[in-house]
Amino acid sequence: MKKIYHSIGLMSGTSLDGLDIALCQFENYTKNNSSLWNYKIIKTEFVEYDKTWKNKLQNAHLLSAFELKKLETEWTDFLVKKINKFVLQSKMDFTSLDCLSSHGHTVFHQPIQKNKNQKKEQLGFTLQIGNGAMLAEQTGFRVVCDFRQTDVALGGQGAPLVPIGDELLFSDYDFCLNLGGIANISFNKDKKNINSRFAFDICPCNMVLNYLSSRLGFEYDEGGKLAKKGKIDKKLLQKLNDLEFYKQDYPKSLGREWVEKFVFPLLETEILSQNELVIKDLLHTCTYHSAFQIAESITKIELTLPKMKTKRKLLITGGGAYNDLLIDYLNKLLPTIEVEKGSETLIAYKEALIFAFLGVLRLRGETNTLASVTGATKNSCGGSIYLAESEVAIFLES
Repeated sequence: MKKIYHSIGLMSGTSLDGLDIALCQFENYTKNNSSLWNYKIIKTEFVEYDKTWKNKLQNAHLLSAFELKKLETEWTDFLVKKINKFVLQSKMDFTSLDCLSSHGHTVFHQPIQKNKNQKKEQLGFTLQIGNGAMLAEQTGFRVVCDFRQTDVALGGQGAPLVPIGDELLFSDYDFCLNLGGIANISFNKDKKNINSRFAFDICPCNMVLNYLSSRLGFEYDEGGKLAKKGKIDKKLLQKLNDLEFYKQDYPKSLGREWVEKFVFPLLETEILSQNELVIKDLLHTCTYHSAFQIAESITKIELTLPKMKTKRKLLITGGGAYNDLLIDYLNKLLPTIEVEKGSETLIAYKEALIFAFLGVLRLRGETNTLASVTGATKNSCGGSIYLAESEVAIFLES
């Protein structure tokens, strides 16, 4: 089996800021009879969504089946053009590229819901748009996409998917926290056992903060500066902290639908007032709410872990790592944790890096989704593979 792989990871997240593209190299090696991995991020690009694309993707879940399929085709065409431009401007040899690994863009995410007796209440489903066949044919690259379906079919949450990358690429850290549209965390209770890694979505993060910032005419709250001008609304904070989701045990995951149903209505009355100071209060409150829920989760997790003489290490990535107010609150609420922000490249492209890695694991037929994380009946190797016409012979030979 090959030892060195090259993969392009594509990530479009719930924060709706844009498309992350990362060309990565992965090297597999053996040490003490263990299969280990090194990674290298070779080239990256961020493609910001304009207002038209943001509106289209944000409202995709409201479309008819016909309109949604049309949007998928248009968005895939957008991806094709950006990827081909990325490749052309790179002036690199892409003949050794093993795959183009695309997360797609989530429209619906409603995995299996269980009641207190752990009996199924409804069948789960998830939908990420992005036409894999079209991507493959119009870029000329092998495409791996639709990573969540297999896990949901196995009774899992279909999320988070990043933890396998945390396990195999970032095992030096005790916790890996992603501050994206949704804040999620990954950790391992027993570092000798891959099946002891757990992860879950904690709370809304940039999805809500960006939404509130837009009411003040900003794309996002840079450095938390807007929130710093406001104050905490204790009554609202209590309502947010009392949401039923926070009482559930992991594995659990969140989607935009949940935020629109349970969080936005709590903010709506104040938002409609169009009072700048009130909205800044909402921003400060929601920023603290995210920090509080993250700290609560980590504190509870620590109680289940073996005692250590040194501080446990927390790696923070995702756009929220740039929010100074959020990071300050995390440092204050987690005095026993060594909080570390990733490099600039890692903060921005860790998810794209790991989706590139998920594609490689899929091609190798190895586990890329952990049941311990998602609650599925077993580990799985998820993802659909699409071959460009020129790739069929190459794939059959590999």
